[in-house]
Amino acid sequence: IAGVGWFGLYIGDRFESLEEKLAYQQYVDGQVIGKGAYGIEIVEGQTVYVPVYSHIYADGGKPYLLETTLSIRNLDPEHAININSVQYFVTKGAQIKEHLSSKISLPPLATAEFLVEKQNIRGGSGANFIVLWDADEPVYEPLIEAVMVGFADNNSISFASSGRALVERKE
Repeated sequence: IAGVGWFGLYIGDRFESLEEKLAYQQYVDGQVIGKGAYGIEIVEGQTVYVPVYSHIYADGGKPYLLETTLSIRNLDPEHAININSVQYFVTKGAQIKEHLSSKISLPPLATAEFLVEKQNIRGGSGANFIVLWDADEPVYEPLIEAVMVGFADNNSISFASSGRALVERKE
């Protein structure tokens, strides 16, 4: 009989997963610092790196063109965030586009999207975005990710990549 097991530790009057038990948490006066609901950071701003692909290789090195949508989702239900810069870089690291001419305010629970069309192949297989955002007060960190899609003949592909904070300003 095949079965699936769940590993946990009994702590006091509840079970705790091994990942929960081993996760680092900073405490001050008995309170977890810097964490919001579901482990989302509470910060005042970040510089976020998002890997994207204008194409990937298949069939012995044949380029497969992709269209990319960068999505910036304000997860804070009460506070706006400011998107200050959305820079697009090519595989070799050169910036080729700034998507904003001035900062924009993203209302609570709103999403901003930026498109790199599939005909724009300048980015290459190692392209990326750098997103700079801040807020007037501590907020839940936004969800910043890219979704790539491609269609050719009777084939299609889609996948997403998540942003990673390089620099963070905490409350």
